Amino acid sequence: MTTGPVEQIADQFVRQLAAHEPAAAQALGQAVSDRLPDYGPDWAQERRALLDQTVKSLTATGDTGVLALAMTERLTSEAALFDTGFTTRLLAPLACPVQEIRESFDDVVITDDEAGDLTIGRLESVGPALAGLRERLEWSRTGEFSGSGVAPARQVSLVAAQIRSWIDQAYFERLVTAGLQPARQGRLVNAARAATAAFSEFADWLTTRLLPYAPVVDAVGEEVYQVTAQSFLGTPLDLDAIYQFGYDELDRLVGESRRLAAEIAGHTDVVAVARELDGDARYKVRGRERIIAWLAERFDDTIERIAGVAFDLPDSIRKVEMVVPTAATGVVYYTPGAPDGSTPNKVAWTIPEGDDSISTWHDVTSFHHEAVPGHHLEHTVNNANAGLHPWQRYLCQCHGYAEGWAHYSEQLADDLGLIHDPAERLGLVLGQIWRAVRIVADIGLHTGRPMAGNRGAWTVEAARSWLTDLALVDPRTARFEVDRYLAWPGQALAFKVGAKLWGDAAALATAQGTSLKDFHRRALAFGPMGLAPLQELLKRKDDDG
Repeated sequence: MTTGPVEQIADQFVRQLAAHEPAAAQALGQAVSDRLPDYGPDWAQERRALLDQTVKSLTATGDTGVLALAMTERLTSEAALFDTGFTTRLLAPLACPVQEIRESFDDVVITDDEAGDLTIGRLESVGPALAGLRERLEWSRTGEFSGSGVAPARQVSLVAAQIRSWIDQAYFERLVTAGLQPARQGRLVNAARAATAAFSEFADWLTTRLLPYAPVVDAVGEEVYQVTAQSFLGTPLDLDAIYQFGYDELDRLVGESRRLAAEIAGHTDVVAVARELDGDARYKVRGRERIIAWLAERFDDTIERIAGVAFDLPDSIRKVEMVVPTAATGVVYYTPGAPDGSTPNKVAWTIPEGDDSISTWHDVTSFHHEAVPGHHLEHTVNNANAGLHPWQRYLCQCHGYAEGWAHYSEQLADDLGLIHDPAERLGLVLGQIWRAVRIVADIGLHTGRPMAGNRGAWTVEAARSWLTDLALVDPRTARFEVDRYLAWPGQALAFKVGAKLWGDAAALATAQGTSLKDFHRRALAFGPMGLAPLQELLKRKDDDG
């Protein structure tokens, strides 16, 4: 394959990342499963300079092809996000470095071989990784650069509490495997103890040393929010229009939920209908083995229904594991496997402590969001696309693109006959209400826009109650959700706003005579990118951009 100036610039960018970030090294085919990313301040500063340098080089080429457009937008957005302080001071109960470190050991089995040694090596790097993160957070606290500072007190306290819950559950001690060779066993035991101690020390440091400097105000304000939201979605945003769109969607979807309740039970009390469905044996699956079997059956059925109809699927689409871990709340999520195959693709349907069952009617839409035709399909199609540069296949991340696609896939699942009955359709609509509440609550909490209907200012309590009352989210999940919005300003828009772009583009293409399968083939072939360059490419008539 011929490579031009843009590909060479991308090659150099990934090579420079690879020395500090295992994901980049794996994208280059290197086996680096024995280490964790560099979270230190020196690399943070070096990386920020690298973004500007690379964008400058890309601009000088004058290239307007797919890779140049995608990379220019993503690196520019990443730099803007860094400059708000989001990157340097990030602490959050979801998807911050603390979770990245712990999650690299989820469902890991230490084997009595070289692969096991690599995993033990990664476990031994937990302490240095946390030390680097602590240095970066301290550098952000004491710095005088644009965006320096400390995460809000709510986030600092939440992360510390989260770490202590992992320690109480003996998370790292669970990695210790019986039957290993004595030397390997001893090394593993020591590494698990050291990881626990490192996390314990980090949690203490958060509460005793960092928390006193943390601001109590959660909102980032209009100016910062505009930047963070644009960075997460990869496109300029009209926040007033999006805010109104959120309310319009809520009106439409709440009405639809009542219509479905009447279809199911003859009345419009959605809460009562949901309670009845939760107790309906038809939608109850009990026991981990049976849940995994149900997930596998649903996955296979979905593949059979969509292959050749809405998608041309690569053979690798079936390379995914269904897992049922225990967590504080019952959620469904997807974890893509490492490029080197050291970790598999996983769809996880978590169940709360003390429970062993799921109600499928409510969350089957989340399965389609996370598995197929959602995240797993998009991830697998991109990984199988040899025409994409490794940066785009493995490293390019845009919440508006990925979460937008996955949320679009929920409605697509219904359109393709994957939602089996009105009860599952009610679950789908409740999920869409959830994402609509995200829009209005996120914008309102961070920018100060008042609630519609002269109901006053948005508060944390109001946001939680909207989730529980309208989307029927359980109170614990609602609490977690709002904490997440406050930590990631603007990310919550990615789901519904991104889905609207995907849906509008699909509707336009099919109205012009393009089949849905051909639209999906062409659109996904461009690979991950921000929504602005994706919109530009979809308007072009040629497939190669």
